Amino acid sequence: MARSEFDSFCQKAFGFLDRCQVRYLVIGGLAVVVVGEPRTTADADVIGYLSSQEAEALIGKAKKAGFQVDVETEKERLRMTGTLRFRRRPFQLDVILASLPFEDAALSRSQPRRLFGRNLRFPTPEDLIVFKVLAGRQKDLLDAEGIARRHRGKLDRKYLEDSLRPICELAEDMTAWKRLEDVLRNSLSP
Repeated sequence: MARSEFDSFCQKAFGFLDRCQVRYLVIGGLAVVVVGEPRTTADADVIGYLSSQEAEALIGKAKKAGFQVDVETEKERLRMTGTLRFRRRPFQLDVILASLPFEDAALSRSQPRRLFGRNLRFPTPEDLIVFKVLAGRQKDLLDAEGIARRHRGKLDRKYLEDSLRPICELAEDMTAWKRLEDVLRNSLSP
């Protein structure tokens, strides 16, 4: 995979979101590269600040914009998971609909960075750690450790805890809290 192919994909994907006037926050591997430690990725992940109706309309717009989209599959994915997946082989744009007050706060705290020829909004290190800890996959936890390591001594631990606690309490599941503790502890080792 040539880097320029991925750059071209990202220019098209973010241009598509901008033309559709979607408010979004870049998360996932791209955010880790900007906020955390370098790594490779073949997709673009965003939190989309859209209503269900706006998200459903975005499916048709994505198909018209040249993304490989099975409209009925994406409508079902949207209903079942609150996510959308638009492909341009071999790359993918994942849109996760915002559903938590934390995601609104993360957008308001986000910083613009110039990437792929446009200004994209990226979360703060603390907000990206919370996103990664909530996702909970092994690679997300390694990303969170890298972010914590890169920003060691500058992280606002109180903000991390105050952001994650209500989410865990709402879910009646403290697993993400334990993950955060592990991430912060592991980030201290070399």
